Amino acid sequence: MSEIKTLKGVTSQMIQTSRLNTHVLTCGPEDGTPVVFLHGNFTAATFWEEMMLALPAGFRGIASDMRGYGWTEDKLIDATRGMRDWSDDLDALLATLGIEKAHLVGWSLGGGVVYHFLIDHPDKVLSATLVSPVSPYGFGGTKDVEGTPCYDDFAGSGGGVVNPE
Repeated sequence: MSEIKTLKGVTSQMIQTSRLNTHVLTCGPEDGTPVVFLHGNFTAATFWEEMMLALPAGFRGIASDMRGYGWTEDKLIDATRGMRDWSDDLDALLATLGIEKAHLVGWSLGGGVVYHFLIDHPDKVLSATLVSPVSPYGFGGTKDVEGTPCYDDFAGSGGGVVNPE
């Protein structure tokens, strides 16, 4: 792997978890209160560098490339589990880092991961901040628990134009 350029104050490293080899950016004191940033679709952890550096004193910024993005190992996603593969990856990363509880910030796709992590591990979440998250009813522009598309032609839904089911 070639050297990954980061802003001054941000550290890049590869961390092997029980699930996959994960690229992680960190900043702030190692014993600081963890704030974990989850990126959106077609992006990577580096999206959060400026935000991580803006954290107040006493906080530790952590942003990982989710599986299939950036420099993290590219393992297949089981789409029948929704966002749960990414949620399980996050849980494994926190365990490897020895983090029991963290603030979570999720943008777009990362917001969907936060939803699932909240369902699976509410006791590990100090707070959740969602920035333009995917629909809580599923990735793909639906508006209710039945999966009704926001628009009949699935406009803006991504996956819905490929497979309405």
